[in-house]
Amino acid sequence: MKPETLIISTALILLPAMARGQNDDFSRYVEQQEAAFSQYVDKTTSDFRAYNDSINREFARYLAETWPDFPLTFSEPPIKEPVPPAVYTPEPDSLPQKEQPLPAIEPVPEPVPPVKPKPEPEPEFTPDPPAVETIEASFYGTPVQVKRGNYSLPRLTAVDEQSVAAYWTNLSRLPYHEIIANVNGMTRQLQLNDWGRYQAINTLFGTYFPGRSSNEQTVFAVFMLNQCGYRARIGRASGRLLPLIAFGCEVFNSMYFTFGDDRGTRYFVVNAERLELKSVQSCRMEYAGTTKVMDMAIPVAPRLAPSPAECTLATAGGTRYRLQYDDGYNRLLATYPCVSMQIYAEAAPSEAFVQGLEMSLKAAIQNKPQREAVGVLLDMVQNGFRYKTDADQFGYERWFFPEETLASQYCDCEDRSFLFTRLVRSLLGMDVVLLYYPGKHVATAVHFDDPAVKGDYVTHGGKKYVVCDPTFIGAPVGMAMPGLGKLEIIPLNN
Repeated sequence: MKPETLIISTALILLPAMARGQNDDFSRYVEQQEAAFSQYVDKTTSDFRAYNDSINREFARYLAETWPDFPLTFSEPPIKEPVPPAVYTPEPDSLPQKEQPLPAIEPVPEPVPPVKPKPEPEPEFTPDPPAVETIEASFYGTPVQVKRGNYSLPRLTAVDEQSVAAYWTNLSRLPYHEIIANVNGMTRQLQLNDWGRYQAINTLFGTYFPGRSSNEQTVFAVFMLNQCGYRARIGRASGRLLPLIAFGCEVFNSMYFTFGDDRGTRYFVVNAERLELKSVQSCRMEYAGTTKVMDMAIPVAPRLAPSPAECTLATAGGTRYRLQYDDGYNRLLATYPCVSMQIYAEAAPSEAFVQGLEMSLKAAIQNKPQREAVGVLLDMVQNGFRYKTDADQFGYERWFFPEETLASQYCDCEDRSFLFTRLVRSLLGMDVVLLYYPGKHVATAVHFDDPAVKGDYVTHGGKKYVVCDPTFIGAPVGMAMPGLGKLEIIPLNN
């Protein structure tokens, strides 16, 4: 055998052994890196929880100090003197034959909250292994399995500073990270927005601590919101505790105070019973590190257990359409405060609502020209409901989401406009804006592909929008209610 052959043969014998050694070294390296990363995650999580615990201890000391009085400001509702519905009397030619631009005020953007540092992402929710014992919580009729917790929490016996501080300390001694993990899990599973997350917190409080008082629930909810990074506070008024929450949109018909200077944070009183308040007492300090304001938009409908219900709407000619809404979704929507109009008009519909449109209305407008199809929807909304102002129905301004309008016996101008907007966008995919006549009225305007569609109109973003008023009974596309003066255009996210 030649020397060269011997060297090559030896190398061939050694290569597999060297490869095995290298594989073993790489495997050990991977295991070492995984172990190091696991230790890092454990330490980081431990450090984070220790940091949170220190913040909670410090904040409890502030809670024990005397709470100052914060005078409240009332956020006026946009509709103060609603214009009653008018009945259109057609002229010899009932369809508008000329274009008439309406006097419009350029839309004023809502105040944008001060830019805050981007919060750290929340820890990913990891489902418990099947062996972990669970209990069932009910979220607006939807059963949700959550981890069973044998939590011991002393009662809140009074609403003075010392009692609230002691209760906060007791909450911080709970394994509250487990509860937050359940909240995050419910939020993901049910596709909830920020307001839904807040309601999930309240749901879990009732699940883990049944029979407790509303004062205890308030402290618990604010505690959990703070741990999740939301700006929220505990307020005290009329001998009870109330949540104070910072929102990322306008909130009308509610009381608030501004913490800090004029550009500080607005905290709104979540006051479901509508107590008449002039001021509220609250801790002089904010919870450290909170940066989130509550986003009330509903970009996707929550994934709730189906609970469809039906209603029937009729046109002027007597044609009847059976539509659907989801009762569980409506019960969640009913907890909303009165927020920006765009949120109502843009809210994602439930599956029941979409199916109802498919079964009933879609065939009625299919293959029709845009103007004729929009006219069918306008006729149905104009004539399908009885009119009653919010003041007459509730004693205060309260707006309906589109599906709430379907479930109600009565509605007014903004409710009809939100519903009509949803119908046009869902069924026809057309661009719509809201028309707000300050203090008086809300209507809509639709952008048609055919520029020859005539009538009263407004322009926005270089596009023409033809007026469609769901409260001007019998008025066709392109006919605005007269005598209302200047209007503001409220664009929607399309």
